[in-house]
Amino acid sequence: MENPMLAAVINNLPHLLDNPDLVQRVLDGARADLHLNGLHLAEAAAQLRDCLRAEGQVRTLPEPTEEQRIACAMVVDAGRASYRFFLKQHWLLGQLVGSLLVIRAAASARSRAHLLPGVLLAAVSAAVVVYVTTRGVVVPGFRSLVRFCVLTLHFLFAPDRPRARGRAG
Repeated sequence: MENPMLAAVINNLPHLLDNPDLVQRVLDGARADLHLNGLHLAEAAAQLRDCLRAEGQVRTLPEPTEEQRIACAMVVDAGRASYRFFLKQHWLLGQLVGSLLVIRAAASARSRAHLLPGVLLAAVSAAVVVYVTTRGVVVPGFRSLVRFCVLTLHFLFAPDRPRARGRAG
């Protein structure tokens, strides 16, 4: 099944990778659409349940007329079509949100990649400062440099932590 929304995002991938803020705005919009679609899906499911209940009541009639059966079948078919539509939209939007999360992580890391030489320079500078201040007594080893680099890179490239959401009411 082809996802046209995802295809549009993939077609604009180079532009999105250069603009992490734009990716975040698109992701926020997609999440809002997913939430709204979830509400429509729940409403369609409730309507379909009511249609199926009404169909069951028509079948229990002693002698339902042909018009009653046809009208009931049309209502049930419309309810099923509505439910399937919102279910498909929910699946497509979920696919889009997942892809945008990955793109946001890549764009965020890409936007911070220019900091990598500075991190390495800071690690070497820290080692030199330790060596000079101790007059050569303490020589930072390779493991110390790697630890410093890993901690700094984790700070720079770690995915953004979830933000606390304000509670209403």
